[in-house]
Amino acid sequence: MNYLCKIGIKKIYLLLKNKIISNYELVKNCLNNLYKLKIKNNFNIDIFFKESLNFAKIIDKKKLISIPISIKNIFNIKNKKLTCNSKILKKYKSNFNSSIINVIKKKYFNILSIDNCDEFCVGGTGLNNCDNYNIYNKKYISGGSSSGSSINISFSGNLISIGSDTGGSIRTPCSFLNLIGFKPTNGSISRYGMVSYSSYLDNCSIISNNVEDCFYLFKILNNKNIDINCNKNYFKICKKKKLLIIDYKELFLELEYINIFNNIIYNFEKLNFNISKIKLNFNSFLNLYESISAKEFYSNSLKFDGIKFGFKKKIYKNINDYIKLNRIFSYNTKLKILKGNNFLNNYNLKIDQIKKMKILFEKIFLNSDFLIIPTNIKHFKIKNNFFDLIDIFTTFSNILGYPSINIRSNFKNHLPIGFQIISNKNFDYDLLNIAFLYENMTFNNYVY
Repeated sequence: MNYLCKIGIKKIYLLLKNKIISNYELVKNCLNNLYKLKIKNNFNIDIFFKESLNFAKIIDKKKLISIPISIKNIFNIKNKKLTCNSKILKKYKSNFNSSIINVIKKKYFNILSIDNCDEFCVGGTGLNNCDNYNIYNKKYISGGSSSGSSINISFSGNLISIGSDTGGSIRTPCSFLNLIGFKPTNGSISRYGMVSYSSYLDNCSIISNNVEDCFYLFKILNNKNIDINCNKNYFKICKKKKLLIIDYKELFLELEYINIFNNIIYNFEKLNFNISKIKLNFNSFLNLYESISAKEFYSNSLKFDGIKFGFKKKIYKNINDYIKLNRIFSYNTKLKILKGNNFLNNYNLKIDQIKKMKILFEKIFLNSDFLIIPTNIKHFKIKNNFFDLIDIFTTFSNILGYPSINIRSNFKNHLPIGFQIISNKNFDYDLLNIAFLYENMTFNNYVY
């Protein structure tokens, strides 16, 4: 397997510019990796072999540069499959391009594949209607719902991938697969043409092998009408900033995780950051997220009524029987819909809870510039009864709209584990600055 994609967009750009490699050779290397590894792990819905190679040839003739990219299977791509990994949309093809597809095509990105995901992005395991296991150990989950995109980048099938983050859908698999997962401020990247799971929580997000690649794509996709409250001079060293760290010793059950986080704090101290600690109750955030996401998914799933979409069974008794035969969801998705129906009556209570959360975190960001928390409490095996705790540290940044990035930290029992850096709203570039600073210090000579 060729690991050319692991070196990052900047080095690939220099190789293409100096004609050491061609766009055609780069795409062919990526496609070879995708085909070899699809047999081991079914993380792709579709691979555009002929189209991407022909596009690479055209780019070479025009003497331009094209970057291979993959897209999660919830974004509309004209005349391509849009199944959301559900049987109800098995044969559906989109008839228009989402806004991010139009942007990346104008910038000559080469879409190589559409990646698999949990059905309608419901689930944080990568196991809802799919079987995306952890590539480091098959007994453990890869995380979700953007598991297919994360496995694609980890396997060196593409340089970068676009997915969605509703409550940790990007950051969780990136933590488990040793990648960078960046969720920007809510609304900073257009969601037009994205199949919605939760209209309030959904974010278009980025998966890459390093922070520099995240910044490259975020600068392209960022809406021009969104004001970013910071200096856009990237990689400007921002020392003497204040960091707030969660009191993590009560959160982790195993000593090895505590030692990993101690090492993270030590690295930030070496960078001359002022560090203080705080205690937070994450269970209340998780319960609020469950109620919001279930209610909104219940509302958004009503359009999949079994009439416009589905298998179109020819033999049926009446209209109710017709809908029953065609409105096919997996068990976990049905469970989410039922929860959403029950949560509909508590709307005013949720608004009050969100207001209290906003006040709490406004105080936090008045006293500090960044918040450091774990991404996950532990590694989860495939047969596990505690999957509800997967997103316990990731949900509140979606509820309040804060930008968040997962950074690789260390390995435990040959399994990678990451941590999150969170900043105030619209301080996305400052967040990328500190993430690059940390990555550059700790992984300068990192071998993928």
